[in-house]
Order: sequence, then C-alpha cells, then structure tokens
Amino acid sequence: MERKNSLFFVTLHALHKTGVLKDIILVGSWCHYFYRQYFDNAPEIPAVRTLDIDFLVPNPPKIKKEVNIPEILTALGFSPLHNYTTGYVKYVHPELELEFLTPDLGKGKGSEPYRILQLHIQAQGLRFLNFLQDYVMKVTYKGITIQMPEPAAYVLHKFIIYKRRTKKEKRDKDLQAAKDIGKFLLQKDEQRKRLSEIFNDLPQKWQAKIKNNLKEDFPALYKFLQKD
Repeated sequence: MERKNSLFFVTLHALHKTGVLKDIILVGSWCHYFYRQYFDNAPEIPAVRTLDIDFLVPNPPKIKKEVNIPEILTALGFSPLHNYTTGYVKYVHPELELEFLTPDLGKGKGSEPYRILQLHIQAQGLRFLNFLQDYVMKVTYKGITIQMPEPAAYVLHKFIIYKRRTKKEKRDKDLQAAKDIGKFLLQKDEQRKRLSEIFNDLPQKWQAKIKNNLKEDFPALYKFLQKD
C-alpha cells in the first residue's frame, strides 16, 4: 500500500508541475484520502482506495495550455494499453492504472473515445459525469491543489451509478463507501445543506433514480431528502 501511495503522489506532483491539474478533476475512490484530510482526518470516511486513478476531463474541456500527458506518464513507468476495438487508451503500471473520463453528453459517442487533443489523450465518455463536474471543490495538500467533486455530490452520484457496475465486488464497495461518507455528512449542518441543495438542483428523473436507490440501500438519507 505504501508503494502504491507513493506512486500516486509522484504522479500528482508530475501533473501539478505542468499546471494540468487546474483543468482536470480527480474522481473515484482516491478522493476519500482528501475528504479525510479536509474533515480533519475523520475516521468515519473510509480509506478504501483501489488500483485505479480516475481523472475527469470536463466536457466541454477548458484546457489552458498544451500538455503531453502520455509523455509524462511514460517517464513515470506507465505504459499505454490500447483497446483496438474502441480506440480508447488507459495507462498501466504494476502498481496503479490511470484512466481519463469525460461526460458523455447528448446522443453520446457510444464506445468511441473523446479525443482531448491538447492533452494528447483519449477519454472514455460516461453518462452522469456532468453531475460531478458541476460541483467541484479544491483541496491543497503538500503544495498541490487538486480539484475533486464536493463530498455531497460524490455521494449522490454514487446512488445514480453504482448499480451500473457489472462486477458485484466493486458495486458493493461503491455502495458501502457512499453510505459511510453519507452518514458522516448527515452529521454536519453545512454538508446536510449541500446534500439538499445539490439534490434539488438535479433533473427530476435523476432525483427519482437516486431516491429509489436510497430507499432500498440508505434509508436515513432517503428520509432526510424526503423531508426537505
């Protein structure tokens, strides 16, 4: 675990030096580490992390300058792994895998990746990610400023998408992490307010999907949103 953590932070530092962290958003379970720090090392927030680093490229992208990300990752020991059916590329290392995601908007691109020319990467388009790019916070850690979803948005987003996971083990981990973080947020007045505000900003169909999943798997948050 220590070596994996080290590579994660080395990767963040390399991206930070180029300025590209201003243009992309950290998503996925590595956010838990920074949520813990943000809330004064709260033990209630799970320290669960995976082998995957996921970065979200906003759609439409707002890239401030050209950065050759594959070149940076290659220098750190990552190798590009090509899916020749879709054209999508992710970056693999014996200790970690790194992927770029982006919201799939409108009619979508199906399995075709989004090409982010200024970063020299392909990003996988997924539904509902625009939810996360709309509610972003910044955390500074050891001189590095990272963008990530607000914790309230992170939790609500999980209750839209976790059932879309095809692997039961990952689905169960997503659900448990969302419940653990959600329970913690419900104890904080400001975070309760954000859960309510963000939920009420969402389209009615998304609200209905969240409520349906919460009623079954997280009744405390379901009741809170019902009362609001």
